[in-house]
Amino acid sequence: MVVVKMIALVLSLGMDNLLVSLSLGMARTRGTLKIALAFVSAEALMPLMGLLIGKEASQLVGPWAPLGGALALLTLAIWLLWFDRDQREADNARNLHGLALLMAAFSVSVDELAVGFSIGLVGVPVTLTVGLIAVQAFIFTILGMTIGSQIQGHVGEWAEKLGGGVLGLLGLLIAFYAVSRLLR
Repeated sequence: MVVVKMIALVLSLGMDNLLVSLSLGMARTRGTLKIALAFVSAEALMPLMGLLIGKEASQLVGPWAPLGGALALLTLAIWLLWFDRDQREADNARNLHGLALLMAAFSVSVDELAVGFSIGLVGVPVTLTVGLIAVQAFIFTILGMTIGSQIQGHVGEWAEKLGGGVLGLLGLLIAFYAVSRLLR
């Protein structure tokens, strides 16, 4: 039963990572390995931070964590949709770095923070769970960016806008969910 819990947990946590990576791939973002390592680092550290922060802090931070992730996703979507560049730059791939890379990594890993708050209660081994989350993050990032870059070739110049739109919709959905939970 523990194996089923772990697989369900790890795969469900990877869906946002896969969607963000697909969007980044469609936007022709360079640095797949750098992005994958940033996502892995964030996704592995967040549950540990949640575990260290503990249950008391989770009562305060827990409900706000999804809203923070939603705002980071919306910021990344805006960057993809309205990033100002001239025609010469349009022929080149983007390079995600600095604050934008940190925000992307944060946006896909904020749900792991909430998982860390309750990881002990779920009854799964912490080290193995964090390790599997990191492996999932790496695989889903590489897979998502690779597939996204392939889709981009078929969708053309609108792939970047589509990727930004998907991120924006995901951010809005998470924000709506977070606000509705805060208002309860």
